[in-house]
Amino acid sequence: MAGDGPVGPDGCVPRIEICGNRRDENCDGRETSCGDNDRDGVEACRREDEIPRCDCDDARSDVRPAFGEFPPAMERCDGVDNDCNGRVDEAAACCEACAFLGAERARADVCTEAGGCDCSTAAGDGPCPSGQTCCPSGCVDVRSDFRNCGACGAACTTQADRCVDGNCRCGSGPPCDFVHECRAGSC
Repeated sequence: MAGDGPVGPDGCVPRIEICGNRRDENCDGRETSCGDNDRDGVEACRREDEIPRCDCDDARSDVRPAFGEFPPAMERCDGVDNDCNGRVDEAAACCEACAFLGAERARADVCTEAGGCDCSTAAGDGPCPSGQTCCPSGCVDVRSDFRNCGACGAACTTQADRCVDGNCRCGSGPPCDFVHECRAGSC
């Protein structure tokens, strides 16, 4: 070990730190991050509870895995693994297995590895029934679902009491203004 430098109390011989490889080469007791070169909020590689968390392409901000409260990047039909899950273009919009859905591709969100078309958040296999949308909460009718009115996650507020044809409504009229709440169908 001559020439390698001093040996620490735990036997560690300091060397040049290599970021993201789950090793403490410089003997400071921690792994060094590789930074966030594409500024998408996910570091190129860092250790988190002994598990490496890495952006699979830290040169592109449209490519990132799920990280903490941040969702993964949307999978786009571009020949790239945008969500860093190891699969390329698996979104329902990209795969031939979901082509039979035509304009109703929102009934599914993913092509399975076996070549099927599926709503991954719903029980069972396959797309949602006709007239429903594959949302993070499963298959819903966005034309009438109060928590997904018009689109997944578009919840109506207290200014409305129902979702009709994808629009939040108070009774049979429009939603109340921001000062009033909708109660029993009126503002």
